Amino acid sequence: MRLVAILLAISLVGCASRPQVSYTQLASIQVSNANCPQIDQITQQVEYQLKLLGTLNKNPEDMSESDRAYNEKAKIIIWSLRIGCNNPDRYNK
Repeated sequence: MRLVAILLAISLVGCASRPQVSYTQLASIQVSNANCPQIDQITQQVEYQLKLLGTLNKNPEDMSESDRAYNEKAKIIIWSLRIGCNNPDRYNK
C-alpha cells in the first residue's frame, strides 16, 4: 500500500516538477499481492523514475555505484510484481 501511496503522490505532482523518488523511499517499498491490481501503473511509474535518472536501458557497468543500487532496487520491485502477480501464492509464505 505504501508503494501505491508514493507513486500516487508522484503522479499527482505531475510534469511540472518531475520529482524523483529517493533511494530510501524506494528501498522502503514492500511488494505484495495487494499491489497486483495496480501492476501496470506501478511498473510504469518505477520505469519512469529510472528514465528520469537516465538508467532505464543502461548497462550496470556504465553506472555509478549509487545509480547501480537505485537501478537494482527498482528492477527488484518491477520483477517481484511481475513474478508475484503471476504466481498468487508467492507471498503467502
